[in-house]
Amino acid sequence: MNRVISTGSIIVDLTVSVSAVPLPGGDVLASPLQALVGGGFNLAAAASRHGAHVVYAGVIGSGPYGQLASAALASEGITRVPGAAASGDTGVCITLVDDQAERTFITSPGAESRLAPEHLDAVRPQSDDVVCVSGYDAVYEGSRDALTEWVESLPLGTTVVFDPGPLVDEIPESIWNALLARTDVLTLNDAEAEQLTPGVVPTDQHFALRELLRLRPETATVIRRGSTGCTWRSNGAHGHVSAPRVVAVDTTGAGDTHTGTMAAALAEGFDLPTALRRANVAAADSVTRRGPATAPTRAQLDALLVRAAAS
Repeated sequence: MNRVISTGSIIVDLTVSVSAVPLPGGDVLASPLQALVGGGFNLAAAASRHGAHVVYAGVIGSGPYGQLASAALASEGITRVPGAAASGDTGVCITLVDDQAERTFITSPGAESRLAPEHLDAVRPQSDDVVCVSGYDAVYEGSRDALTEWVESLPLGTTVVFDPGPLVDEIPESIWNALLARTDVLTLNDAEAEQLTPGVVPTDQHFALRELLRLRPETATVIRRGSTGCTWRSNGAHGHVSAPRVVAVDTTGAGDTHTGTMAAALAEGFDLPTALRRANVAAADSVTRRGPATAPTRAQLDALLVRAAAS
């Protein structure tokens, strides 16, 4: 199987469950604090569990949180780029999960936000690899220039999947333009699509995104629409891919699970609609468990797909 190479920065989620996010100046009692490896790890773990050979091309810190991240990568069989370590610890994300399974984030970046050219020089992407890029790294001043130059240098045939994430409004225009010129699949959730195209009805968002971002005709756009699945458009073709109904308890990492599973399926040779079907089922299953990296294994996903087809 071809590789999935992820540059998405890995952090540690400091997670609590709350009845509701407090108002400014307020307080709320929470569940015991959990320290769980998340961020870019969610995507990498999902791709690895799908069966892809995953390479993590980001930076890991040298402190206690970095040690947690390193152990998590090893437990999933994910290859690390030699020498991709930095002084200082890995950053954290304070995560509040409310009674509706919605999550609210506060991110404090660390060593992972300093992705230098030498960290990427050890990566040797091939023309049939799938490279996943995160919008967080397109925002971090210590990463975005090195990342952009590296993406621009990728060989023809390498599939680039770009997920801008919730910081879409903070990505500099020059970085947007450079990354999108090389992007094959742009994937974002409906809230992020609304941020970029305020007031545009969902049925027109793909057109608005393509015009706003001046995307190439062959660049596919994917909008994740929560429990209803996702929509996509590329080269005039388009569609809606539904998702199975589940009872959600924690949506943390669901978007990363979707992107990681889609990337692994594309690397395996599935077409985009089939890859999205697999991604929808994996993401739906992931929200039925608490934690950031809860993607199913390949065997579990295949069984879920059979069950979904029979229902």
